[in-house]
Amino acid sequence: MSHTIRADYRQRLLLPPSIDEWVGPDHPARFVRDLVESLDLPTLGFGAELVEGEEGRPHYAPELLLSVWLYGWMERVRSSRALEKACMRDVAFLWLTGNHHPDHVTLWRFFRQHRAALRKLFRRVVQVAVDGGLVGFALHALDGTKLQAASSMQTAMHRKSLEEQLKQLDAIVEQSMQQTEQAEQQEDASYPMPAAMQAPEARKRAIRESLAKLDAAETSHLHPNEPDARTMRMHGATPALGFNAQIVVDHDSDLVVAADVSNEETDHAQLVPMMSVVLESTGRVAEQTVADAGYYSGEQIDGAERRHLPVHVNEQSVGGSNKGEFDKSQFRYDGDRNGYTCPRGEFLPLETTAKPTTGRAYPMSIYRCRNRECPVRAQCTKDARGRSIKRTPYEEALSRQADRQQGHDKQVLLALRKEIVEHVFGIVKGIDGFRRFTMRGLEAAKAQWALICLAVNVRKLYAFWRSGQLQLAS
Repeated sequence: MSHTIRADYRQRLLLPPSIDEWVGPDHPARFVRDLVESLDLPTLGFGAELVEGEEGRPHYAPELLLSVWLYGWMERVRSSRALEKACMRDVAFLWLTGNHHPDHVTLWRFFRQHRAALRKLFRRVVQVAVDGGLVGFALHALDGTKLQAASSMQTAMHRKSLEEQLKQLDAIVEQSMQQTEQAEQQEDASYPMPAAMQAPEARKRAIRESLAKLDAAETSHLHPNEPDARTMRMHGATPALGFNAQIVVDHDSDLVVAADVSNEETDHAQLVPMMSVVLESTGRVAEQTVADAGYYSGEQIDGAERRHLPVHVNEQSVGGSNKGEFDKSQFRYDGDRNGYTCPRGEFLPLETTAKPTTGRAYPMSIYRCRNRECPVRAQCTKDARGRSIKRTPYEEALSRQADRQQGHDKQVLLALRKEIVEHVFGIVKGIDGFRRFTMRGLEAAKAQWALICLAVNVRKLYAFWRSGQLQLAS
């Protein structure tokens, strides 16, 4: 008969007497500790002072609490309460904290106080990889993804709903006024103000205040507890309040070299800002940076060109429903005559110049064909006024961008974009399970996004460290 194993609670030593022996020499917790100890934390903004309102609580060193957060997100333990439990149950966390047990309030306050520092930490760790020769600067890829905000769409203010409620309240007030007038026409009328009329007036004031907030934010949906969030579509699903998370990934190392979050509903204005983040993080940009058609903006491409930022952006169709022979690309601009010539030789003169608008900060020239007898008019356009071509001040930059993409090698670079960057979103959402920000506000979202991207990078850097390709400063 085999020996039955039971717990022996009289045993004196369940663990080695030295804390340092609790984890192996190649354990990822050791890499996290070495990484944190190699950094100048005060310069990054991780102060040693007590968090406001924390007097009387244990004063944990910032490197200890930072190590807990960093290792926790690396191991997909992300909430302060889950981290508190791990610091009491998990041997790696016990080793990392020196057998101390910070509670969830202390951990949460540390995160709240150091949101800006966490973003600086991400950039500093990227620089560690650059200094170690791990980051290649031949090819980078840029992309973005939408993530839900912490606040719910159900508790937000919606313009259409508020306007409908206002109409209903107006009807109630009107009905109450009619009842009052009828009562006053009676003899011995002592008719008090109807209660149904008093409440709607107060609600109308509240609704008008809410509509004013929507007008000030230039949006139709706004959450009072998270005014930074905007309505976005999450991969074709029902619109939800969210943020636009951006990353730039290096082809050679597979590291995220830049990360940021905005509340812009599209990627149109993110090209130059994200390239600037790469410059801030690494001190330089790649020889080539590729992006998908969501970043195809004349203003941004022109801005990148003027800043000498080499980018290749997949062209976005600008011809609407027109294809083939009648696509805008088949029309030639004549600068001397200030007009376009169509593939059949018809000239499209300038019709008008539209002024800048809220959604467009630059003027737009509109050229229109005036030949109503053209035999292919029906194939060229469905507009009863004739085919029109729109031209922005950035058409020359877009033309040069198209010229730079000529050749098989450039098309290969554009094709590589998907495999370079999109799998990182798969890791973050599918494997790490990070699909929604859990803290309110744009600044908190930026900190959480920096932390999840930092966790992705630290896992990769751990592999380099373990293989001897990365040496950390002592």
